[in-house]
Amino acid sequence: MAGALDRQPDLLARLQNVIRQINRPDIRTVSALIAKAIGDQNGGLMAVRLLHWFPRSKKADGWVYKSWRDWNAECNLSQSQVKRVHGKGFLETIGIERTIMKANGTPTMHYRLDENQLVQRLAEFLEVMPLRIKLWMCPEMPNEDSQSRSSQQADSNQLNEQNQPVSFDENEPIHSAESAKSITDSDSQIRQHNNYEDTQHNSYSVAVVDTEREEKNEIIQSLEKLGISYLKAKEFIEKYGRKRIAEVVEHAQEQKCTNPAGYVIRALKENWTFWSKPKKDDYAYDDGKRYITGKYAAFIKH
Repeated sequence: MAGALDRQPDLLARLQNVIRQINRPDIRTVSALIAKAIGDQNGGLMAVRLLHWFPRSKKADGWVYKSWRDWNAECNLSQSQVKRVHGKGFLETIGIERTIMKANGTPTMHYRLDENQLVQRLAEFLEVMPLRIKLWMCPEMPNEDSQSRSSQQADSNQLNEQNQPVSFDENEPIHSAESAKSITDSDSQIRQHNNYEDTQHNSYSVAVVDTEREEKNEIIQSLEKLGISYLKAKEFIEKYGRKRIAEVVEHAQEQKCTNPAGYVIRALKENWTFWSKPKKDDYAYDDGKRYITGKYAAFIKH
């Protein structure tokens, strides 16, 4: 079935591999990663518990069921809190679908994971390719047989080179060895130069990406402080750009309005233009101090 969960018993362990690979100070656990990817703390709690149970499902097609009492016992969530997570569609954000089926004769909410959607959401949140997430989650172990064959082939080639007779042309210059060494050194220097340029380029690219990510996170945090959710903040950044949002947030903070979130949202959607009143360039400005010096200062009455 397309999108069905690869039901391995180490799903959370594979997600822990992702945590180790991204090595971010603000995301140190699977719970933090899932909660931030979903955009809700309670939704993250429920999702992590489901990710724990999905590989252990005994029902067909990987379904797992949870009652209100189950959620209270496992996550200390009330029925209204669980209903809110369901109503907001937080679980569906990472590919967890829901349906009501009977469990022990009672209609109960069932859950199932589409791992492809989980990978896609994590890739969007971490701003990497989905293939990178899959590689992090499922690192391939090296094939010992292929390594052994490669090693044997390399040893064989090296032995053949050692046993190969060395012949020189009678007309070959005596300094041919020195020429060969010079060519080798030149090739080595070229490779080192190219490697240095690649390293410099990669370092610059990484620095640019890190700077953009930091700016983006700062804007998201500023929007969250105003009462705008994480998902809505990311949507605004993609639609209006970081510079425009930073400008609107700055004006919202200066206005000291009672509903800053509504102010920012309306300003972005209606494309408000902000105008700052210039300082007057007249005698009254700065208490007229600019006129008390100079060659005409003695004729000015203060």
